[in-house]
Amino acid sequence: MNPSRKPLPQVHSSLRSLNFWRVMLINFLVSSLIYMSLPLWPAVVEQELSLTSSQVGLSLLLFCLGLTVPGCVCSYLLDAYRRKSVCFWLVVALAASCVLVPMGLPFHGVLLIRFLQGVAFCMFHIALGNTIMVDITISERRDFASYIYFWVCRFALAVGPLLGVFLFSSLLFFSSDVAGYVHWLPFLGVVLALYFLIRLKVPFRTPIRNDVFSLDRFWLPRCLPLVGVLFAVAFCVGVQVALNAERLYFLYLLVGFILSLVLHFAVFYRADIRAEVVTGFLCLIASFLLLIFEGSEFFMMSAALSGYGLASISGKFLKFFTIVSNHTERGSAQGTYKLTFECAFCLGFALACMVQFPLTALYVSCLVISFLAMASYLLYVHRWFLLHIKR
Repeated sequence: MNPSRKPLPQVHSSLRSLNFWRVMLINFLVSSLIYMSLPLWPAVVEQELSLTSSQVGLSLLLFCLGLTVPGCVCSYLLDAYRRKSVCFWLVVALAASCVLVPMGLPFHGVLLIRFLQGVAFCMFHIALGNTIMVDITISERRDFASYIYFWVCRFALAVGPLLGVFLFSSLLFFSSDVAGYVHWLPFLGVVLALYFLIRLKVPFRTPIRNDVFSLDRFWLPRCLPLVGVLFAVAFCVGVQVALNAERLYFLYLLVGFILSLVLHFAVFYRADIRAEVVTGFLCLIASFLLLIFEGSEFFMMSAALSGYGLASISGKFLKFFTIVSNHTERGSAQGTYKLTFECAFCLGFALACMVQFPLTALYVSCLVISFLAMASYLLYVHRWFLLHIKR
């Protein structure tokens, strides 16, 4: 053995290792900065490029479309090339997309950037969460590691927009022209994520030349019943977030996330698996009832209930996706879960920006969708889940 050669990084058995938490920090930074753009995007783009609300919603739809495109080739790229290098260049692409918008691009250029941003964001999570994180943890701890990873994503969903709205209002206090500065906020955060990514130690894997097109790590068709319920929940919350994109709303959304995590371990950890999901649905339905009958005066309580419902249902469904997959299909199941959540949430947010319906009509529609999703879970999806448990 050559003594001058550095030893290869070892796979860590403890989730308290520095390497594992570097992955979590990279995930939090990149996810927060992408979610930060959701409430800021309509205001900033309308000010900078004079776009209509329909055009802003269309740009968000292109981001959602970009999330669905690259999955069939991502498995090939991660097997044929160094995984850390692939993830690095994806983060670089996200950083570049943050600073290209205020360059005075035409509308079709903005659409292209948002589409490519969706492509890069989808591939980033497949590379980091479904591949690199698996490489640095042993098999027995990978399910729990994935649970932590996606809970970090949930907190990023609240912290990113909360920070973005706060900084936007602070800059607006000093200057009325903030569009040229706001886009640098996610750029600086992505650069910080690049630093931690460079410091990340990933075990070497021999490149493999597989088929160029594959659904591995991206989509598991067997999970379709779970996809329908999770899609409905994330879509409804996306609509509500778009219609209440204020600083206090995201703060109370974060409170709902924290409460869900606390009650999961304090109350529901050993309870019937339906209890937490049904409680989450009831809170989500209650949040829309408050908005329908009480209006925006109770939007903070509605945000907390919505955050609790979303976190409880999505957290439990992550376990469902994992349990119905075989051991070798874990990455595909998690990729299906992530794709479903992101597409549904972004689609709900985009449609709420585009349509000109009264707020009550949108809330009633989401209330009906939430109720139908709960009924389908209780009447069919839960029994289907029990019959398809693999491990």
